[in-house]
Amino acid sequence: MVVMADYFMNPQQYKRLPPSQQVYDYLRDSGYGIIKMPPLGTPKRAVPAWISSTVDQIQEYGNRGFTVLLLGMNSIPGKGIWLTELKKELTKRRMNVPPLKTLSSSDFKSPDSTRKCLTGFLS
Repeated sequence: MVVMADYFMNPQQYKRLPPSQQVYDYLRDSGYGIIKMPPLGTPKRAVPAWISSTVDQIQEYGNRGFTVLLLGMNSIPGKGIWLTELKKELTKRRMNVPPLKTLSSSDFKSPDSTRKCLTGFLS
């Protein structure tokens, strides 16, 4: 299960970043479950409920034996996964922070380079 930044599913909303859905396509086509985090424009008052719901899912998937991973984007505040808020909620519940991988714009040179960045992390 991969908790990922909204950018990977909706790159057209992030004008300064590569308009590529390579990451989402790769995860989907490889059979990974996806939990998409809220976009940066989400009203601040809505974020705590979204984070709480995401941590509920992380906990439930973990309890059922799934590996949960975090996938963010370096050039987006909070890595696009609201990392500070997410860590705070996980810590509050005495849960470990799942392994984190962050990508950079340079990781999108080609579908092959993107796959190589993800393969080691996801296996």
